Formats: sequence, C-alpha cells, structure tokens
Amino acid sequence: MQALEPKISGTRDYVGEDTVALYKTRAAVEVTLKRYGYAAIEPPILERSSPFLNRSGEDIRRRMYIFPDPAGREVCLRPELTIPACRTYLRQLSSSISEAQPSAEREARLSYVGPAFRYESTSEGRYRQFYQAGAELIGAKRREAADAEIIAIALESLDAAGLESPLLEIGDLGILDAFITQLAIGERAKTRLLRVALRNRKEERFLSAVAAKERNNAPASSEFNEIAALLSCVAPQQAERLVKEVLALGDVRHVGGRTAEEIVERLTSRSADQPSISIEATQGVLELLNIRADPPLAFDMIREHFRKFGSTAVDPVLQRCEERLQLFSAYRRSPAALKFNVGLRRGLEYYTGFVFEIFAQGSEQIGHLCGGGRYDNLLEALGANLSLPAVGFAIGLDRLLVALGKSQADSREFHAPQALVVAAGAVRHEECIYVSVALRNAGWTVETETSGRRARSALNYALRRKIPYVVFVGEQELKNKQVRIKRLDDRDDQLIALSALEEYAHQQTAIRACRGRKS
Repeated sequence: MQALEPKISGTRDYVGEDTVALYKTRAAVEVTLKRYGYAAIEPPILERSSPFLNRSGEDIRRRMYIFPDPAGREVCLRPELTIPACRTYLRQLSSSISEAQPSAEREARLSYVGPAFRYESTSEGRYRQFYQAGAELIGAKRREAADAEIIAIALESLDAAGLESPLLEIGDLGILDAFITQLAIGERAKTRLLRVALRNRKEERFLSAVAAKERNNAPASSEFNEIAALLSCVAPQQAERLVKEVLALGDVRHVGGRTAEEIVERLTSRSADQPSISIEATQGVLELLNIRADPPLAFDMIREHFRKFGSTAVDPVLQRCEERLQLFSAYRRSPAALKFNVGLRRGLEYYTGFVFEIFAQGSEQIGHLCGGGRYDNLLEALGANLSLPAVGFAIGLDRLLVALGKSQADSREFHAPQALVVAAGAVRHEECIYVSVALRNAGWTVETETSGRRARSALNYALRRKIPYVVFVGEQELKNKQVRIKRLDDRDDQLIALSALEEYAHQQTAIRACRGRKS
C-alpha cells in the first residue's frame, strides 16, 4: 500500500464542524461589512511580486512565496490583501481619478475574504496559508472620521463573530516621527534611528540594532568598506542605479526580497562613516516607545516626554488622536479594555500614522486577531496620479477561531443533515431521490443513503451523526403513495403522504424553531 503524501508543513485541513465554524465566522464578518456599505471584491491569489517587495517591508518580504511563472515573470502568492485591494481600486478607477475630481467621487469602501500565504513559524492559529477578512476605506478626506469608522467596524465584526472580551490597542507612528525629527542629530542619523525603531520592536533588539555599527564595521574587509564608503559619497539615486546595473549583469531580480534602494541603505549603514546616534537620543526614543496606558494618561505622558526635550512638536498629532477617539466613542462600541501604545508598530512598512491591533483578553499569547491602520502614501506609490488617503484592517480568521474556542471540534464529525432518506426493501433508488428532492425543496438538508445500509444500521448511523429524521422509502408504503418518517428525539413514527412531504417538513421546522426559542 502506497504511503500517504505528508501534508505541507504550516497548513491545515478544515473538516466538518471546523469548516462550519470557519464559514459562520466569515459570514458574520461579511454581513457586518455589507451593513456599513463595503463592496465585496475578490482579488486573485497569484500576484506580481514587485508591489509587495517594494512596499510591504522586511518582515513580509523575507516570508513571501516567490517563483517564476512559465513565461519567466516573477510572481508570488499574495502575502496580504491590502495591496491587492488597492491595485483593484486603481485598476477600476485610475483612468477617472484627477485632482479636479471632487474628493467624494474618489472615495471607495472595499471588503474581501480569502487566503493569504507567508512562510511563518507555525503555531496554533498561525499558519502558512491563512484566511483574512478585511476592509479598506480609500479616498476619505476626513481622516480621523475614517479611522474611527474602521475601528468601529473591526470591533463590530469581531462581536458578530462571537468575541466577548476584546482588547484594543491604538497607536500613531506620527508621534515617533515627530520626536525623532526634533532631535539635535544629523538627517542621516534621524533616518537610521526611525528605521531601527520601526523594525525592532523589542527593547533589547532596538538597543542592539542601534549599537550594531561598531560590531558590523570591525570584521568587515577593506574592500567591503571601500564599496560602502563609495556608495555613501554619491547621491542616493546614483547609488541605487549602480546597484541595479550590477544586479542586472548577473540577471538577479531581487536579493533576499530587497530592492536596490534597500541594498544601498544596508551597505551604507555599515560603512565606516555611518552617523553616530547619541545615548540620549537612543534612550529618549526607547522611553517614548515604552509608553502604554489609558489614552488620557498616555497623552499626558507623551506631552511630558516631549517637554523634557524642549519640544511641543507632538501637539498636532495628539490633537488628531483625541479627535479620532472622540469620533469613535460616538459608535458606542468601546471595548472592555482600550490602551494607547506608542510602541505599537505593525509588520508592514507602508503604514503612515494611525495603527491599531485587537486581541482577545486571556488569549494574548496567540497574537492579535485584527490589525490595521492608515497608509496614505501607498496608492500613489502603486501608480495613482495623486495622493490618496486610505485606512483599513484585516482579521485573521484562523486565530479568531482559536480565540473563540471553535477550532477544537473532532475532525471526524461532519455537520449533520436534518434527514436521512433510506430505501427499505427492493425499492428503486430513483424513488429515494424523488423523496430527497421534495424535502430539500422545503428547505431541509438531506442525505440520501448510498452505502446499502439496512434499516437498523441506518438508524444507528443517524443516531451517531445526530440526524433528527430518518425517512424510510418502502415497497408497501410506496404502493400507498406514502413514506415512513421516524423522529429520533422522541421515537415518533409516522406515515406521511408523498404529496404532503413539503408541508410536513415546514411544520417540523416551525416546531423545532419554537422549541429552540423556549429553551
């Protein structure tokens, strides 16, 4: 006997009740998005890799599934759905978008549900093929109002799916940018400090990344330092063009998922003349990133931190944060726990300001269930002929199911139909089909027996599967234009005329619904 092919690591089979839970959760989110006026889209799973390589950031690029198609073009399995949604928007509307066009006509609300693919370190609820449901609000001129709507929809979608205790964390990357901008250090040092702060979330990683200059330079060869120093001396565009030409000579399309611009940056960041960053600046950034509290307290702490550095540059950013929360409160969907977290940084580098994540209280170890934020520069980078504000979110359905406790069902259990139709005696199978069709026309889910089970075996099978009705199609009954229906909950046994089957099914459905309401 040939052995079964092993399942690809990091994937899972949804079977039986797990599949039902996945579909129900998806449907709950879709209904919520539709109620807010978000139009459903279905982008392709297969995408060109370049938009993701250029815009998603290091965290995503190194985990992408990239390969050449038979024509030699580099393609990928989509690692997320925001960029595909933006591409869909631009492809459908780009020809009509102009500066003279009223902003209301540029506005679009898009929603999606589907699989995405990343090479993850797998754990419960975190897979290499995973399901996302999300929404994008593109072109809304009133940014804080759009942000508040997105938070409200995300929470309402999770509530509709059954999540009872969400923890909402909100941040704004503008706070970090405002702090670094006002520091008394060189522009290159500011750029490097901001990049390190955005990419290294944990305190120890942040400090080690800032201090990496000395370690990186020490073992480097003189040839390496000469190349890095040479790139540091020319304009960024020239250095990027040089790297592109070198890569083209070797027919290299990307190196570890990095663009030529990023390769230049990484080389120059390790050169001998790399700008130094003071301990005071490093510590100031780190203290700022560690502020996490209820919003009013967090805002006071942020303002006080800026005052210590003689700056009020954060005031406009915090005013926007306060307006955003005020508008959000009008939705009356405030979660049990809400924190403002300056250190909240998403794994995608196209975010430009407001960001948020939602967790299940008591299940924080599985990570955030939903995340999103504002990405005002992405559409222009993807080809729009003007800057378009945009904000959105995505829910990880696999992780949500774990948080809801709905992924633990026995995979051998399948969703039971309402009736099993069985031949009793020498009856043509067509007769069983006619009966099944009549019951389905009445709205029942029906399984027609095809395994040759006899009456007792069929009853035992129905009991194991918790099928409430067994319909026996027998020779004698058919002569009288009837079938025998046994209800397994009370062992009631009735002869029902073929002409009355649909009426019987409607009556039983109403009776069971009434019992369900009373219980």
